[in-house]
Amino acid sequence: MIIRLFTVLLMVTSGAARANDYPTLERVDHVLTCMRANGGQTVDNLYACSCEVDIIAQTLPFDDFAEARTFEIYKRMPGEKGGLFRDSDRAKKIVGQLEAARAEARKRCFIGMKVKHPEGATPNAPVDGAGASAKAGSAAPAAR
Repeated sequence: MIIRLFTVLLMVTSGAARANDYPTLERVDHVLTCMRANGGQTVDNLYACSCEVDIIAQTLPFDDFAEARTFEIYKRMPGEKGGLFRDSDRAKKIVGQLEAARAEARKRCFIGMKVKHPEGATPNAPVDGAGASAKAGSAAPAAR
């Protein structure tokens, strides 16, 4: 009985651990790139793009993600050097997996879709760290 419980617990936690093996820098880079491609740094884009990288992380281990991104970037290289990245079976397979994960994430995270918000809400306000007091025109405390 204990072995069964341990096996189930191991299966459940291994999926969660795999989803969190993406380095923070990669997650942030992905979110910022996604936001830039989808209209800028807004709250809606922040949530949607964060969701996208989470879905991709649940689908692909980080090593496969990094390899697929390498193939995507270097396949644009002209000549024979780029051929290695364009024509390999491994490249086609792993980039296909990444594209499938992205397509699923786009559907699940509403990326690029206009979301209807309640009247008076300002979800597309820039994500710049400015608080409500700064927007109201209050002055910052004087430096000593």
